[in-house]
Amino acid sequence: MDIFFNPHSVAVVGVSESPKNLGRRIAQNLQEFDYNGIVYLVGPQGGTAFGRRIYKSVADIPDAIDLAVLLIPARYIPEVLEECGRKGIRRAVIESAGFSEHGPAGMVLEKQTLQVAEKFGIRFIGPNCIGTINRANGLSTSFISLKNVFSKGKISIVSQSGGVGLDYLNILASEGLGLSKFASIGNKLNVDECDLLEYLIEDEQTGIIIMYLESISDGRRLMQIARRTSKPILVHKSNVGKLAKKIAQSHTASLSGDDAVVTAALKQVGIARFADTDTLVNCLKVLHLPPMRGDRLGVISRSGGHAVIAADACEKAGFVLNNFPGPFLQEIEKHFRAKVIRLTNPLDLGDLFDFNVYTKIADETLKLPDVDGVIFLHEYMSGVERESSRAFLSKLEELSYAHKKPVATSVITDGEEMSVLRRTLPHPVFTAPEDAVFALAMHRDFQHDARPEPVLPQGAMDIARIEKILSGCRSEGRSPLLDEGLEILLAAGIRVPEYTLAGSADEAVAAAAEIRRPVALKLVSARVSHKTDVGGVKLGLSKPDDVRLAFDSLAAAAQSAGEAGDIRVLVQSMVTGGLEMILGARRDPSFGTVVLVGLGGIFVEVLRDVSMRVVPFHPDQLNEMIRDLSAYPLLAGVRGQPRRDIPAIHDGLLAVARLMEGFDQLLELDINPLVVLPEGQGVFAVDSRLVLGPAPA
Repeated sequence: MDIFFNPHSVAVVGVSESPKNLGRRIAQNLQEFDYNGIVYLVGPQGGTAFGRRIYKSVADIPDAIDLAVLLIPARYIPEVLEECGRKGIRRAVIESAGFSEHGPAGMVLEKQTLQVAEKFGIRFIGPNCIGTINRANGLSTSFISLKNVFSKGKISIVSQSGGVGLDYLNILASEGLGLSKFASIGNKLNVDECDLLEYLIEDEQTGIIIMYLESISDGRRLMQIARRTSKPILVHKSNVGKLAKKIAQSHTASLSGDDAVVTAALKQVGIARFADTDTLVNCLKVLHLPPMRGDRLGVISRSGGHAVIAADACEKAGFVLNNFPGPFLQEIEKHFRAKVIRLTNPLDLGDLFDFNVYTKIADETLKLPDVDGVIFLHEYMSGVERESSRAFLSKLEELSYAHKKPVATSVITDGEEMSVLRRTLPHPVFTAPEDAVFALAMHRDFQHDARPEPVLPQGAMDIARIEKILSGCRSEGRSPLLDEGLEILLAAGIRVPEYTLAGSADEAVAAAAEIRRPVALKLVSARVSHKTDVGGVKLGLSKPDDVRLAFDSLAAAAQSAGEAGDIRVLVQSMVTGGLEMILGARRDPSFGTVVLVGLGGIFVEVLRDVSMRVVPFHPDQLNEMIRDLSAYPLLAGVRGQPRRDIPAIHDGLLAVARLMEGFDQLLELDINPLVVLPEGQGVFAVDSRLVLGPAPA
């Protein structure tokens, strides 16, 4: 990948003498950015541009070329790329449009282009992109006319969209944030986001990575690469999917739509996902500050109202506002005039107007051992306090680095003054207290070493028993029935209630008598995905007559659903005293196996309180996964309710992951409900649905 950003020579193919020629803009940008390598211009008409000869073909160039930039009609790309290959060029940026984004004919061109690239061992970025930038050596291959207004820095950008990529470049320029590298990848036919991410995490000139993606080429690889770095990675994933290619056959598939999986996967490996430029700007601002090592904040404000707003935001972001020490507050109070403000954290300086004292307070606050960072909310009229405020804001940055703790400054002033601050201050300022707080929260979440290494779930499993059941299902071209699914779960190490199959009302009555406690009757049918939708579940039955009536009702429901032949009903021991959860898993085409836990029961798709992780994962991430649930207080015990057996849920998730990883033909799996009993009593898989795909080749 390095040649894409550090070539010693570049051939720009598609240049003419016409002032409207787009290839000329590429050559012009290389001049504008002071590219320190050798530039060759190529175009079939020849001539000159910018005092340089235009060669009629790549083959005419007498010297070796590291990188070719192609901007010619798409139909000529395979031919010209082959010419590059014969010349010995092994890296190219194809900016031409007119490929798969334009329909079947373009797809043929893509195939031909890939064949040529494979023939000569060429790697290329694009097609349908706007090129690359390396601020360090002046490389700028975009056909969009650019001005070299970007300061050198540590931020690198990978964007699938050229337009969005330009937006990000404009943000960096307007906010005074330094650029390292930029790559627009377009159709990413050859080089994709994973290739560039792998390069950028090793690139010493890159400290922060921004990515705009409309699709993810290989989710598992993306996660593997992200785990290897502590560099902040920020991703804007658009083109949100709804898992619309088929009707989901399980709750899990419905709940874990494509975009939900992306969100869970990125979070799992510490990638921050953002959806708007304001969030991006705030994050980029704060990442230049010293690290945020904990959750304890000190908030200092010239305005009591803004202090309250900041306190609310701190609570939402999970920050702790510890009380400041008494001697600390007493020393501050000496400087107040009216002494009518009750001093606490947040610290309201509304009665204090001495900038030297502000500096002293910030300094002493940063010295406190139970403060990990500071937010200073500074409001002023530029016509009155302009110079003193600018000097004070600069001093805050000095204190931040001196104490190695972040100080996020929110400034409320007029627009003209704010514009000056953005251009002149070396550190970031925020325009709202909430922005400062949530940016620091993101900064805190980035403070870690390389992401924890995942491990494949280990544990006992009766593989032969499971394979026997699945083999029988495959031979009949169907997914496992309810009783077969429960047997598979048992073989995987998940406890299920006692049950018996009944083919008649008499058999159901006899089975219920054998179980000797209230039972549930459940329809066993390959035609019914969700039994409750057709009245296929009857609960809390203890009297023989009730069991008989329930069987007859289920038989009628089966016939209404189109079930032919013998009717089968599961007679199952009732499990009471537990909380209904759902465990599930599905196979995502990009990320692989995804496991899910959530509040279960018949309203699971209405409440949608679920949490997901991608297999493999670090065991600690299962605890985080469960704590992410809004229903977690119900599991932890609330209002006199017993604490539930959370370790048993943990074990159930591991068992589901083992099952999915061990049997590739399993596409989806639901356990709903999973009844979670009080702590130490375990869980029961009361109902299940497994969806079987074709056997692996």
